[in-house]
Amino acid sequence: MKKYRTYEIHRLILLIFVFVGFVFNMAFPTLLNAEQIGVHGRGKKVILIVMDKIAFRDLKEANTPNIDFMMEGGGAALMNTRTAGSKNTQNSYASIGAGKHMITSASAGEAFNSSSVIEQIPVKEQYFARTGKAAPLGGVVSMEIPGIREINRRAGTDVGPGLLGDTLHDSGLKTAVLGNSDLPDEFNRYAAILAMDSFGRIDHGNVSRELLNRVLESPLIYQTDYSGIFDQLKRVYTKSDLIVVDMGDTYRANALEKNAFPEIIALERKAAVEKADAFIGKLLDFIGEDSALIMIISPLPSDTAVSEGNQMSPLVVYHSTGEGKGGFLTSGTTRREGIVSNTDIAPTILNYFGISIPTEMTGRVMGVIPSDNSMDNVLKLNDDLVFIYGARPVLVKGYVFLQLFIMVLTIISILLWPRFLRILRPMLLWLMAVPLSLLIIPVFGYSSLPLYVLTSVLLASIVVFISYKVFRRIHGGLFMILGLGTAAAVMLDVLTGSNLIKYSTLGYDAIAGARYYGIGNEYMGVLLGSSIIGVSSLWGIRRGSGAELKLFTLLFFVSSVFLMGAPQLGSNVGGTIAAIAAYLFIYFRLLNIEFGPKQLMMMGAGVAVGLGIITFIDMSRGVDVQSHLGRAAGMVYSQGPRAMWDIIYRKVSMNIKLIRYTIWSRVFLVLLGSLAVSFYRPVGLMKRVRKENPYIFRGLLGILVGSGVALVVNDSGIVAAATMMIYGAAPLIYLIARVRERDSKA
Repeated sequence: MKKYRTYEIHRLILLIFVFVGFVFNMAFPTLLNAEQIGVHGRGKKVILIVMDKIAFRDLKEANTPNIDFMMEGGGAALMNTRTAGSKNTQNSYASIGAGKHMITSASAGEAFNSSSVIEQIPVKEQYFARTGKAAPLGGVVSMEIPGIREINRRAGTDVGPGLLGDTLHDSGLKTAVLGNSDLPDEFNRYAAILAMDSFGRIDHGNVSRELLNRVLESPLIYQTDYSGIFDQLKRVYTKSDLIVVDMGDTYRANALEKNAFPEIIALERKAAVEKADAFIGKLLDFIGEDSALIMIISPLPSDTAVSEGNQMSPLVVYHSTGEGKGGFLTSGTTRREGIVSNTDIAPTILNYFGISIPTEMTGRVMGVIPSDNSMDNVLKLNDDLVFIYGARPVLVKGYVFLQLFIMVLTIISILLWPRFLRILRPMLLWLMAVPLSLLIIPVFGYSSLPLYVLTSVLLASIVVFISYKVFRRIHGGLFMILGLGTAAAVMLDVLTGSNLIKYSTLGYDAIAGARYYGIGNEYMGVLLGSSIIGVSSLWGIRRGSGAELKLFTLLFFVSSVFLMGAPQLGSNVGGTIAAIAAYLFIYFRLLNIEFGPKQLMMMGAGVAVGLGIITFIDMSRGVDVQSHLGRAAGMVYSQGPRAMWDIIYRKVSMNIKLIRYTIWSRVFLVLLGSLAVSFYRPVGLMKRVRKENPYIFRGLLGILVGSGVALVVNDSGIVAAATMMIYGAAPLIYLIARVRERDSKA
């Protein structure tokens, strides 16, 4: 028995040691090999074609030869539509025009020609009265700009409204906007937000209803006059650098949602897309060999698409000179093939003109990854993201419910019904195996949701069954294999680009847009918790003896910190701080070093040195490939303490919001409560468990430290703390249940 145990442990150490060596010998992966769009310089134009409220499937179902041509020779992507507030029309346009997540007022679409007279009031006079600025002759103004700026000032994002327009104007470039999305009783000139400066001014354009046809036999009533817009475009073309053209009809077709039958809406949307495509064909012919960057954007998908869980909108980018090959768009924001953010449009425009990007813009320059970007491939990516988006609440809430149910039932059984513990103990191990199951399951692809859920449950059960068969005779062996196995799987996935985490229901959500790459907060907690309990159990099996065990632990922990903090892998700053603190604490305790002021100072120094190294590495790279840590450090350097305060305020606000509303708060409290109860009841039981399992108990303390630090320093700390606590509470309750069950039989 002893010989078998030693052989198995040495083999496991060797395998993981090889893996750690592999980590340190691997070169950092770089950002996806993307070609920048166009080249720097003047004498160029950018034309934004706005086809609002459509999804990629609308382009697929319509006859769009010109858009297809642009996709074949340009770049296409799903665009995340996140804003600083609700995902509504005005906020989406504001975020695109600022290059950062913004909010704005519901009346932000009230823009008018400078020469217009509304209700016998000259626009230019009223604009001057509100702003003290002269309206541009022959241009367009946003009458709501004072309110827009005030809303953002209160939200702490006062630098942003009109940032793209300001930057273009500061460089001597001119802007124009054409068309509108008006309804009979509404002014919807949101396209003006894309081109305006911080005083709501656009140099040239026409957003009046002169560019509409009144068609009473159409459910839209107003239809875009495409010939009229094209004539206006030819007029402003030579004197404008950025031209925004609102197609309008796609927005109006979406607005029929409650006023027409679904089949009528579908026909009107298809007709609007095809008319816009014909306009784009004329535009391409008109531009000819001129150097122009053409973007087709939909600030938001249709209401129908949103109701189906599809909140990503289409983006197509094409360079008129035909430079480069067609492919998928990507950016430093997402580091994902075929996925970009709405905040990436403004930086890409500025980069195309050769203009420095303001530090206030959080978006990154887009590039094209040469590949087959056929419509079918884009739709497949979209369908996968929508499936994960729909499956996430089912699996996560189900897992959370089972955690609460199993943990509470186990505690009650320990106190009252010890005969049931034999059934419940394997369920505690199953809770530890679920994160590994949810990490692996994307390998099997996506079919139906019931099959996906069933496969997840079976995978976790198989992991527990195999672990039980192989390691049940080794005291602590089950925790060792589940912990180290899960940690190794997460580390390997992060090392190879987080390809499983990206598509795991326990990973981050590209549709929500809080994170697109790296390890994420859920699996950050999983990695910390599983690695600590795995290593602690290994020390318990080895009784803490051997230099190789100490070296292995040190290398394993350093590797984990490296993978969590490396900017090239998607630095998780809060996770890195929590990891350094927790790993130093547990390493001291495993070495039987009492934790005092000296060790606390060493922990603080370790965190400072680790963050300093990561920040230095990140800031030494180009801005477009920096992680959020490097960008944040750059903002603090250029803008001073105010920028640091804004970052801290935003992260603390997010953490408080999540603590109040996320379901993970309940998990954390129940797991913490279960531990608290088990410390006192049954009397003396915890003391015996601690005496029999000193190293595992130290692991629990390390997990508590990591959870506490993560809760404080991470903007989603409650999520990481909860997933981490799974690997602290479940093993300890398992050991208590085993002792209680044994006592009941005595």
